[in-house]
Formats: sequence, structure tokens, C-alpha cells
Amino acid sequence: MAREYGTKMRLLKVMLAILDQPYRYTIKQLAGIYGVDESVIKADINTYKAAGFVLEYDDKYRYAFKEEKQMKQLKDLLHFSEEDQLILDQAIDLLGINQTKKADQLKKKLASLYDFRRLGLVSLRKPYLDKLAQLEQSKNEKRVLILKEYHSTNSNIVKDRKVEAFHYTPSEDILHAFDLEKKELRHFRISRIQRIQLTDEKWQYEGHHQVIATDPFRIVDKNQIFVHLRMRVGAYNELKERFPLTEAFIEQDAEKDIYDFECMINSKFYGLSNFILGYHHLIVEIIEPESLHAHLRKEIKKMVEKWG
Repeated sequence: MAREYGTKMRLLKVMLAILDQPYRYTIKQLAGIYGVDESVIKADINTYKAAGFVLEYDDKYRYAFKEEKQMKQLKDLLHFSEEDQLILDQAIDLLGINQTKKADQLKKKLASLYDFRRLGLVSLRKPYLDKLAQLEQSKNEKRVLILKEYHSTNSNIVKDRKVEAFHYTPSEDILHAFDLEKKELRHFRISRIQRIQLTDEKWQYEGHHQVIATDPFRIVDKNQIFVHLRMRVGAYNELKERFPLTEAFIEQDAEKDIYDFECMINSKFYGLSNFILGYHHLIVEIIEPESLHAHLRKEIKKMVEKWG
């Protein structure tokens, strides 16, 4: 089941990536973004063709969907509203998936991944929209920008970040950028940026720009790990409310009032481990991986040593 869900989600994510930036990605780049072999992406492309979609590529073998009626519908789904729900259903049907429970689950997954409302009203406020406009301008003009007073959770400091911002996803509140100080790819939460300052400097590291997929906790990690745990109603409510994207990967268990969470997440378990430690009394079982058990034991040991 996990493999089946993973395949469907990758097919849709690859499709949306190509729709979002036509003639941007090669097969090799897409394979790197989604952590699979190039042969897997080639198979995905054949799947699109078998479903009736037409793909083209330029002289550098960067792919795009030929703009047809169904492609225009799917492109509109990148930021859909409640009124667009019917188009969403039609688009999924175009993939050749039968009207089954699986199809309904897939529609639910897309809704949780790409609905602006998952960010709350903050995504519709003028300061947030202003930041998006500046990000778009800097990307189009390939200009370096400064993320003013960025609130970092990992480093626990507020600091300006000078970056080349090449891709952003408002629905996930994620900005992908090349950090000019650290000289590496980084991801930032758009909502944690106080404001944005454009500079006159031009990009110098475009060759390093690569979009890396995020997990439901909005963490970027090429080395994701599959996790499976079972929880009670209270934990289910807390998990989907604190991390809305996780709802797409939660299913009701055969046992009454028990829910299963199955998903690929970041290898350091950011987000999930804090949730488990905070709501351990509502977790029924951590089925896999064993490395998550070891990580939790280590965190608990550090807590005991610190607080006694």
C-alpha cells in the first residue's frame, strides 16, 4: 500500500513540477529531486503518454506538457479554490484511475498538498502576498535578495539571509534558495521572513539550483525514511491540526478509533519526534522504522540528563 501511494504521489508531483516550470527539468534532474532512478522517471513519462498527455522537450532535453485543454485545467490546479474542486476531480479522472476509494483518497491528498487555505488566512494577507510578489520578481530578474530578520528554528536565531531564491511553493510555505553565506542549498519558511530586500546583484550559482521535495512536516531532505505508526483519536486530531499536510497520509485503522500514519519523512525525524514525545500517551504503536525508536530513546535520555 505504501509503495502504491508513493507511486501515485510521485506521478502527480512530477506532473505538477513540469506544469509549474515548463522546460526546466530534465529526466536526470527530476530523478534527483524525487530520489529515484532515471528509469523510474522515464516510466512516469510513459505513464503520462499512455494516459493521453503529450510531452515535449527542448534541445537540452528539458520537458514540458503540450498546452492542451486538459493541461490548462491541471495548470490551474497549482493554486485552486473551492470553486475549482470539480476541475480537480476531472483532472484525476484523466489519469485513468477508476472511481474507487483509492481515487477518493488521491483527491484528498492533492487537496491537502495544494490548497492555500492549509496555511490559513495568513497566505491571503497583504504582507504575505507582497513577499510572494518580490520572490517572483527576483526569480524572473535573477537577482539576489536578502531575507530580512529570518526566524530560524534550527539555529534558534533571528538573522538576515542573503540568497538566490529560485523556487517557492506558497501552498507548502516553502522557499528554495541557494544560501550565499553557507554556499549550499537551503529551504526557508516564507512566513518566517520578516520582509524581503531585493539587491542589484545577479545570480552566480544558478548551476547549483535544484528543487528538493519536502515532506509533510515541510522539511527538505533527500534521504527520506518511511515511517508507520498507529495513534488514537486525540493524536490524530493534534497531528493534522499542527501539520495539515500529514492528513493526506492518515487512514482509519480496522480497529475502532485507531488511525494509521504511513509516510516518507525526513531522516532526522524533525516535526514527528517532537509530536510523539508530546503526545506519547496517545500513540498506540510505532511499527517502523527501528531508527525512530532509537532516536526517541536518545532524545528521552537527553531530557532525563538535563532535567533529572
